[in-house]
Amino acid sequence: MIYIEMSRDEVHGGGTWAFTNCVWAPTEKRGGGSWPFWSKILDVRQGDTILHLRSKTPDANFIGYSIASGDGFRSTRRPPDPKGWDYAPTFYRADLTDFIPFHQPVNLVEIFQARRTELEQYFDANRDRGKDKLNIFFVRQTGRLQCLNGAYLSDADEELLIALFGSGDIVSHADGKTVVSIQTGTQVSTVRSRLGQTHFSFAIRKLYGNRCCFPRCKMTDPRFLVGAHIARWSDNETLRGHMGNGLCLCLQHDKAFELGLFTLDERFRVFVNPCERGTDSPVVRELVAHHGEQIALSDIRPLDDALREHWNRVGMRPWATKPSS
Repeated sequence: MIYIEMSRDEVHGGGTWAFTNCVWAPTEKRGGGSWPFWSKILDVRQGDTILHLRSKTPDANFIGYSIASGDGFRSTRRPPDPKGWDYAPTFYRADLTDFIPFHQPVNLVEIFQARRTELEQYFDANRDRGKDKLNIFFVRQTGRLQCLNGAYLSDADEELLIALFGSGDIVSHADGKTVVSIQTGTQVSTVRSRLGQTHFSFAIRKLYGNRCCFPRCKMTDPRFLVGAHIARWSDNETLRGHMGNGLCLCLQHDKAFELGLFTLDERFRVFVNPCERGTDSPVVRELVAHHGEQIALSDIRPLDDALREHWNRVGMRPWATKPSS
């Protein structure tokens, strides 16, 4: 998932609570009561993307993005400098890593001006979703777009990213001033592709009944399952999002597949890398115990083209030395 952090506080808690280290908020309002843009932190999952909207209007800019290094949680620890939130007994927090600054910060006021039509259309469409609408960071009031006060952590989807930044081209004012550069647009496209990978992973896990497809693996806990690509997302654009390019694997078997410890032959049987079979690794020994066994298949079979991509990438030729039937 993708979230937008709207942070106007330059200190942002200080220490390990400082900006880009985490997103955090009090667990209750002064005097009691919850606030959805604070409790939203509990929805953050490891690997989610956080877009950073920094400072106050007219100087508010989208300046980059970070990746969640863990799930959101409730903490009794306190930021060193909580400022007006010092009253709170506990805080929500989700840790971040890998901050990537945009090539060119994107000014929010200029986006509201240059992309007003697209953003108003998105706002209306989201409002019409009823109970399924997203909690977004802006509103339309008195004929203009403005930030929703207190919308610290809000939802985003691909349609909102396109409404904000365009679909990859330069975004500019009527006077020709660049708002979103080619380089920044490319970075936003990377964020959008991460969202696509998240949707793909969810769909693959559902397709396989939320169970690791490796032979006799009993892992069904969704926290330890991934919708893995056979041909990597970056290696073959034509296979992106294709359900035949996915396998539901537990974390161990996903890592082993990614490293090329095993692949699948054309009959979807486990083929352990011959270069690995003699090692004393307990992981490899477990793989070898299932060499030649067919994975648990879904209604959509793995694509031949995707398997060939994996064979080429990891340097295996499962058609040359077939497992015994």
